[in-house]
Amino acid sequence: MDKLIVLGVVSAIFLVIAIVGSMLARLWQESSVIRCCIILTCVCCYMAWLVTFLMQMNPLIGPRGERRTIFGIMAYWPNSGFHDKLDT
Repeated sequence: MDKLIVLGVVSAIFLVIAIVGSMLARLWQESSVIRCCIILTCVCCYMAWLVTFLMQMNPLIGPRGERRTIFGIMAYWPNSGFHDKLDT
């Protein structure tokens, strides 16, 4: 649920920036070029953020470690699934 909230909030922020920027573009003489640049910038920044956000939600490649490191983690961490009871 938290991921959907973040996605909605960031989408709304970029949408507001694009709308306000396109309204402010009317102040300049070349309003159509400035409006196009502002909206295109918002779309590109949003797409870059969205791709990064979605890649972090379900990573294809996890962290990799050496075999010795993995066995050390399994031996010393009590919640690694290797121990039946806590060490004293």
